[in-house]
Amino acid sequence: MTFGKRQLVIAAMVVALGAAVYLNWQFAGNEPVSVADSSSVVSESSSKRLGQTTYVNTEVSNQKVSSESSKSEKSESSLKEAVSSQVSTSLTENQQSFFTGEREKRDATHEKSAEALAEIIESASGSESAKQEAVKAAEDLANNIKAEGDIETEIKSKGFDDCIVSLNNHSGSVIVPKGILTDALAITIKDIVNRQGNIDFDKITITEY
Repeated sequence: MTFGKRQLVIAAMVVALGAAVYLNWQFAGNEPVSVADSSSVVSESSSKRLGQTTYVNTEVSNQKVSSESSKSEKSESSLKEAVSSQVSTSLTENQQSFFTGEREKRDATHEKSAEALAEIIESASGSESAKQEAVKAAEDLANNIKAEGDIETEIKSKGFDDCIVSLNNHSGSVIVPKGILTDALAITIKDIVNRQGNIDFDKITITEY
């Protein structure tokens, strides 16, 4: 569910950034390009990239593909079991529910913000300055979403089973499970947020749950 929401947010960002192309053409005095056309081009490009990720070499024999697929499925199944076992023993059910719920709330907030910005950018009656500000805000939101994911991945690599990172208005908040946080790890987390999210140390808060 979380993955799907993140994709919706990213899709909304694609629409917003596609609109930036429209605005650049308009401000430069060239013939306007419709937002719909820009979005369709970006969507087509995205579809091609997605298609490339699932490309399978047709020259490989069916027998080899079947064998490798079977091995891959077994490996993936074993990995999922190992991860599931690790999470279930490290986090309580209450903690798992909390982190899942907080991540869904954050992603839903991003989604609503992206939709609101897209409406401003695509509005036929909106002023050019308002659209420019919306495009900038959309770019910042897209950067924050990417940074949040990168920061969470790096924090988890330090031994945390889960965490929630939220970046907004040049500030950042991090929630980690209880029982592992130390002064040294807190400094490490702030360093990660500062480096990945460009947030000042005094604007970063860390809490445990």
